[in-house]
Amino acid sequence: MQNKGLKEKTIIGMIWSSIGKFGTMGLSFISNLILARLLMPEDFGCIGMLQVFIAISGILVTAGFGTALIQKKNPSDVDFSSVFYWNLATSVILYSILFVCGPAIARFYAMPELCKVLRIQSISLIILAFSAIQSCQLQKQLRFKELSVRNIVASLAGAICAIIMALCHCGVWSLVASSLVGSITNVLLLWKMSSWRPSWEFSFQSLKELFSFGGLMALSALVETIYFHIQSLIIGKLYSANDLGYFTQARKLESVPTETLSQIVNQVSFPVFATLQDDKEKLRYGVKKNIKAISYLNFPLMVLLIIIAKPLIILLYGAKWEPAILYFQILCISSMIYTLNTLNTNVIKSLGKGKTYFFLQLSKRLIGIILILIGTLLFDIDGLLWACTIFGYVCFIINALVNKRTIQYGLWAQIKDVGGCYLLSLIIGAAVFSCTLLPIHMYLIMLIQIILYTGIYLLISKCLHMEGYSTYKTIIMERFHKYTNDSSK
Repeated sequence: MQNKGLKEKTIIGMIWSSIGKFGTMGLSFISNLILARLLMPEDFGCIGMLQVFIAISGILVTAGFGTALIQKKNPSDVDFSSVFYWNLATSVILYSILFVCGPAIARFYAMPELCKVLRIQSISLIILAFSAIQSCQLQKQLRFKELSVRNIVASLAGAICAIIMALCHCGVWSLVASSLVGSITNVLLLWKMSSWRPSWEFSFQSLKELFSFGGLMALSALVETIYFHIQSLIIGKLYSANDLGYFTQARKLESVPTETLSQIVNQVSFPVFATLQDDKEKLRYGVKKNIKAISYLNFPLMVLLIIIAKPLIILLYGAKWEPAILYFQILCISSMIYTLNTLNTNVIKSLGKGKTYFFLQLSKRLIGIILILIGTLLFDIDGLLWACTIFGYVCFIINALVNKRTIQYGLWAQIKDVGGCYLLSLIIGAAVFSCTLLPIHMYLIMLIQIILYTGIYLLISKCLHMEGYSTYKTIIMERFHKYTNDSSK
């Protein structure tokens, strides 16, 4: 009965998490589409230059305590309160440091206006400190309905603010305001949804216990963040704000499906895997099912986006964004493997292997940074992106080898489970890409390619009895029957 309850909570959590992520994705997509036409590439480039400093500071604010609280089986109120006050104090200190360092960062990029932008945007760090604990509690309780509502409403508030300011010709400040308004709305909703309030208790002993796991998670996240944002830092420093704007916009479009799927997987799978940490057999079965299901969606989606990249970007953002097409296509190749890496690393986190996770992430990111530097020096921006793509597949190999030792689900087993889907996606993509040669308008070609690719993929996967096809068909049919039965009552 307990397993049945957990399974039901997992399914409901996945559904609500999907609603939240796809709702946020839709709002982000629409607002970004509008803003891309109202703002210039350098406006997005300016935000991209500063994001590395904001992101690193955000990791230091939470210090991995949220992950530790989720992983801990029975955290006390003292644990939650101690982390809350730690987050708040750290956010004020880091904001002060960024405020003082603003002029130096502006000189680094040779853009004086960045100083004011950084000082205002960094306020989001203090806002983050007021939301971390409530978000952690709702996630630990698998209350993804509340989290999804919060995400959608906060994204909507930020998007409306940004569009209004962009129409008023506020430039880069439209993007700054969007971030702050969304963050403030996020906090207000979380405090309304969660009954938890910090008590006047603080324990260094509690922090010390949580830090034994959370600290390593924070260091791992820090390494991950540096790796992720070093690309923007290199482009912003060595090239122009325009180049960084094209890269940022390509990554934003690519991240809509990638980050959505990855966050759904991460948000639901980590707490569920954590509950199964004492039963390796069930954990391995759950990981195997997740990897097959996610791959069935992610692989064909990325290949299709590569095929229709040119008409898609021109249709959505306009001809001025055409230099971003190649960046987008390379990023999509990398994203084919991204969610598999998320699932594999979640296994290690859920088992509480903080040291293993940290040293694994550290070694991988150091390899990634070396590849990026070599790619940039030899082949400019394109080389940087191809280095990131190669690195993603190297990470998959390393992660799978580690999970061979943890849950006996290694590289060869995972390749056998997802390899067929990967090859099928590429083969259909190569066939459908030939439609590009048709002497008709590129938007009509794009429509034909979408219909052909989707139809052929579903037909072949049905004929081959692919597990991913069966899984989603079963879920959809169960939901349909439940809806029709509820409607008839």
